[in-house]
Amino acid sequence: MTLLLILGLILGIRHALEPDHLVAVLALSADTKPLSATAKQGVMWGLGHTITLFIFSLIILGLQININDTFFIYIEAVCGLIIFAMGIEVLLRTKIYSSKKNIKCINENITMINTNKSSIFSLRALGIGLLHGVAGSGVIIALVTTTLESIYLRFTYITLFSIGLILTMSLFSLLLSVPLNRKAKIFSSQYLNYVAGLLGILIGLKIIYNFIIQINTMLT
Repeated sequence: MTLLLILGLILGIRHALEPDHLVAVLALSADTKPLSATAKQGVMWGLGHTITLFIFSLIILGLQININDTFFIYIEAVCGLIIFAMGIEVLLRTKIYSSKKNIKCINENITMINTNKSSIFSLRALGIGLLHGVAGSGVIIALVTTTLESIYLRFTYITLFSIGLILTMSLFSLLLSVPLNRKAKIFSSQYLNYVAGLLGILIGLKIIYNFIIQINTMLT
């Protein structure tokens, strides 16, 4: 049983490393440069994911209320649309900054935005985490239900799963900030922003495409 609970922690780490999750946090981190602010994006995303996972766990496991799988499929599609929109936003914002001739001016603008809107970025990360948590809750709860009989063990498993997820996403955000905060930069932050934007668009389109395939399958 202990090994099963440790598996929950490991699966939480693995879940955090899914492409759509990484791209979402990557796009969010493109807005911030300080170590503390960048790491906060991952923490807030993880907390949001955990909150909705526990809410739906209480509804499905605690109250024994069944939720149709179609609901989670539609929420996943919404996540895809948001990631796609975030990718476009990052590219447009980076394009505006890169059009400036004075690099110092660019850095000052980015710093000013980070200072004035850090709380807004954190709320965005929390909101996107909440949405991702809803989308992933169905599969996670189904896995817990089929492997554990005790309600106590189920919630312990979900708790360890969430801890692994939050820690991994926080570490990922910190690692992202390292090349951007070193005095001798390895590359310009604009390159990371372009990568984040392009990946956001591609992953978002992939999720939307998968949604269309699933809906067509269900209707036929």
